[in-house]
Amino acid sequence: MPDPMKKRLTTGLIAIVATIALISGFQNYTRTDVTVSPVVRGTAIDAVPAIISVDHASIITLSGEEGGRVIESHLILGGAVERGALLVQLDTTDLQLEAEALQSRIEHRTRRFELRMQEEINLVRFREELDNNERLFAAGNYPELEIKRRRREFQAMKENQLRTQLDETQQLEDLKNQLKRIELRIQRSSIHAPASGIVNRIFAFPGELVAARTRIASIYSESLLISAKINEEDFAGIKVGQDATVRLLAYGSKLFPATITRLIPGADTDSQQYTVILKIEIRPHLLLPGLSGEASIIRNRKSNTLLIPRQALFGDSVFVAIDQQAQLRKVLVGARGLNQVEILEGLEEGEAVIIDGAAKLRDGDRIYSTQANEELQYE
Repeated sequence: MPDPMKKRLTTGLIAIVATIALISGFQNYTRTDVTVSPVVRGTAIDAVPAIISVDHASIITLSGEEGGRVIESHLILGGAVERGALLVQLDTTDLQLEAEALQSRIEHRTRRFELRMQEEINLVRFREELDNNERLFAAGNYPELEIKRRRREFQAMKENQLRTQLDETQQLEDLKNQLKRIELRIQRSSIHAPASGIVNRIFAFPGELVAARTRIASIYSESLLISAKINEEDFAGIKVGQDATVRLLAYGSKLFPATITRLIPGADTDSQQYTVILKIEIRPHLLLPGLSGEASIIRNRKSNTLLIPRQALFGDSVFVAIDQQAQLRKVLVGARGLNQVEILEGLEEGEAVIIDGAAKLRDGDRIYSTQANEELQYE
């Protein structure tokens, strides 16, 4: 009997050890890999979130005041243009012919006007003769009827000459004005860049006929505008000169300092968001039109506060790593920044919060934690 009993005891012990090993192995197998970061003390940022967009400061629609056939174009898609540079030349052959015809008529009218000088000389002579006749009439040596006739003739000649002179002068001025208008149309047929920029689209090419005020090209200004849209409930206290930090999606978590330079009055009627213009400290070649991101506009700074990475927070809770277990904990959040949040209650300095892998966790789950390799950027 002792031998069978001993055998059963041995078998039972082996089974218990195997079960414990199996449970331990299963628990290790079911651990979730997570990344943790410590709760630290630092300066919290009372910041307002905003949506960032980088756009051209202006978009110019290039069009001509005159219509015609495009005979020359210096437009290159994506090419840079300088203010005042000739971009498009329209055919001015018909206008040049019209200008030449007007110039010829002006010269002809001018010569005719000069010939009228002889008529003025004749009028002066008639005046001298009339004066002599007046003296004779006064002396009683010239008939009254004849002097009256001579007076009427002189007045008629004078008025006729004045009317002719006025008509000739007006006709000459009209021709000169017509020529100026034609020359202006010729000048407008040369279309120059109204501002420096980049050619974004081209709508007319050499050989094509274009009507007056038809779109020929779109030019984007070289200067860029960084706008930040802020929700209506966050806009109170925002003013020019406040600092901000900007994160552009193209450059990951890298932060760029910025300053508010302008406030656009009035909220967007659809989104009820206000817009502010920022000046960002960034290398020019990194700032490209079309970039987007987010900003944190700083209204206040609080020193010596508890900080955790923003990605550790979901709702009003965080997971804390304690003895290789995930503990779900409610926290009271203060100021929020782009990369960090202030914790007013619920955490202690030095505790480790889970910043990666928390989405798969439940309270009490076993974890295998790894310290974050890169030091978190606190604003």
